[in-house]
Amino acid sequence: MDDRRILLTSFLKEQRVDAILLSSPLSIKYYTGFHGFSHEEREGYALQTKNALYLLTSKLYEGSVQSLPGVTPLIYSQKNPFSKILQTLFKNENIQKLGVEENNLTLAEFRSLKKLIAIVPTQIRHLRMQKTADEIRSIKKACAIADRALAIVRPQIKTGITEKDIASLLENVIRKSHGEISFRPIVAFAENSAIPHHVSSDKKLKANDIILIDFGAKWEGYCSDMTRTFFHGKPTDEQKKVYETVLRAQQAAIDHLYHKLIYDTHSSKHPLKKPINASGVDNASRKYVVSKGYPAIPHSLGHGIGLEVHEPPYLGPGSKDILEEGMIFSIEPGIYLPGKFGVRIEDLFAIKNNAVVRLTNSSY
Repeated sequence: MDDRRILLTSFLKEQRVDAILLSSPLSIKYYTGFHGFSHEEREGYALQTKNALYLLTSKLYEGSVQSLPGVTPLIYSQKNPFSKILQTLFKNENIQKLGVEENNLTLAEFRSLKKLIAIVPTQIRHLRMQKTADEIRSIKKACAIADRALAIVRPQIKTGITEKDIASLLENVIRKSHGEISFRPIVAFAENSAIPHHVSSDKKLKANDIILIDFGAKWEGYCSDMTRTFFHGKPTDEQKKVYETVLRAQQAAIDHLYHKLIYDTHSSKHPLKKPINASGVDNASRKYVVSKGYPAIPHSLGHGIGLEVHEPPYLGPGSKDILEEGMIFSIEPGIYLPGKFGVRIEDLFAIKNNAVVRLTNSSY
């Protein structure tokens, strides 16, 4: 936790602000360790100054926030409102410029704060890109729960089952494993599989349909994400060709990553590494798909994952992100033929000890 706060205070200097107000429950959890705030309504904030980290909330959580290491709780009420507490802090710590999470704060909140102090919109999600060993373990556990869920549910997939039925089965198995779903499962049959973000429906499975399943589990707040495409019966030659192309496109991206990781031949303890541009990984896969005569992947090749299903780094054509040690991300090429079918294969990978490690292990 101390390393995270050091990183955040360094960010203050980089942004030339005196403090940053954290409004996202995920940011608050990441920096304070408190995960009790709702994601549906605003129940508290955290304020990182150059000298301290404060957690501001109502009496509802007074008993829950008193013993957080390195965190000073401040309770607001009608007699001592949030704005008054902030003004006192601004004065006591000589805060002239305040950073805020521009992708989370509401316009109403922004306007209210602007009356009190100079506001600097910032983005801090990229500070979570490199995962600690504990974070990696949590994501690996989430992946293992999802792997197990698919292994249990797949034998139950029979003709006549609906997309929603499969989604519900996956959710139930994940919850019975003491996990949570990281997002609403996408289950798509036949022509629905050509819609990348299809909403699972009451469509029934028929013989020789293609099945696309995109889902994830969550463990201790950390998410997994995986997509598999199956054939319910005998695939056509075209379906087999598309599937093989997508699988090889994923491998092209993995190979690109491996080739970018270079070791010092004199000492394995001091690996040397060329910068790995996320856009380059995307290009390796995208180029392969196009070379086989199929349309370019209509979405980014992948995304980082952690407390959120989609977070930096992003593996896309215009990405400026650099892939480094400790980062976890998806590689998910897809080919979609509207009105016919689609194929997507998605796995999570970590860069760990200067090597590429696959975290999702369900069979193809």
